[in-house]
Amino acid sequence: MDLPQTQKLSRSGMLAELSRDDLTDSGVVLSIGEPQIGMAEQSHVEVADPSFLLHDYVRRMRSVMTTTAPDLFDQAEPAAALHLGAGALTLPRWMEQRFPDISQTVVDHEPELVEFVLKHLPMRSVPESVVADAAEALKDRLADRRFDVVVVDLYNSEQAPAQLTSAPFFRQVLQRIRPGGLMLMNFGDDADMIFARRLVSTLLSAADDDADAALLTAPDPVLTGRQEGNLVFAAVVGSSFSQEQLQQIWAAGPHPGEVLSGAALTSWAG
Repeated sequence: MDLPQTQKLSRSGMLAELSRDDLTDSGVVLSIGEPQIGMAEQSHVEVADPSFLLHDYVRRMRSVMTTTAPDLFDQAEPAAALHLGAGALTLPRWMEQRFPDISQTVVDHEPELVEFVLKHLPMRSVPESVVADAAEALKDRLADRRFDVVVVDLYNSEQAPAQLTSAPFFRQVLQRIRPGGLMLMNFGDDADMIFARRLVSTLLSAADDDADAALLTAPDPVLTGRQEGNLVFAAVVGSSFSQEQLQQIWAAGPHPGEVLSGAALTSWAG
C-alpha cells in the first residue's frame, strides 16, 4: 500500500489524507483539514484486522451492537445498516466482518471521500454510497427506506450545523429505523459537557422522553466533566434496554467507563 495518499474534497475545499499510523502494525489514519492550518484525525482502520477498533467511542458502539445483536439481526431478512458520515468506514468494516450478510448504506456530503477511501482501503462488499447532506438524504433519497441500525457520526463539537443537532433531525433518524432497531451516535465535547448535556436532552425529546429506551456511555472522566472526549448515545426503537443488557454493555467495556439510562440519564442531561 503506497501511503500517504491525498484527495481534495470539493464540497469543503479541504484535503483528505490517508497515512500510516505508528501505533499499530497495519493501522491507517484518515485526516481531513487544511495543511497550512492543521489536519484533524477522523478515523483509524486496522487494515489487516478490521475487528480491531482503536478508539474508545467505536469500541463502545461495538459493545452496544454485540449485546443487542440477537434482537437486531436474528431476522429472516438480511440486516441493513445506515451510516450518516463516512470517515474511513471503520465501523462498516467491523460490521461487514461481524455480520457478513449485512447490507450497508453510507451517506456523506463530500462527493470524493468514499471513493477515495475505498480505492486505497477496499472492502469485500462495497457499501451503497449516497452523496448528500444527512438531513437531505433522510428527507429525499432514503425517505422510504428502513434500517436495523442507523449510526450518526457527523460532528465532534458544538460547532456542528444547527439542523443536525435539532429534535426534528433526530426524529427523522428514528423514523428510518425498524421496530426493535438501534440508533447509535458519536459526538464530542469540552470538559464542561454543556453541549453534550444539551444534545442528550434534545435526543431524549426526539425519543418522546423515553429514557429507558436510551443510554449514554463514555469514559468516567468524560461523563463527570473532568476531561474532554467523545460520548456514545444509543436508542432502541419501540422497546427499551433491559437491566441485563445495560449490565452486559457496561461489562463489555472499554473501562473505566459508565453506562447511563433511565432516570440516571435524564438527571445527567439536566
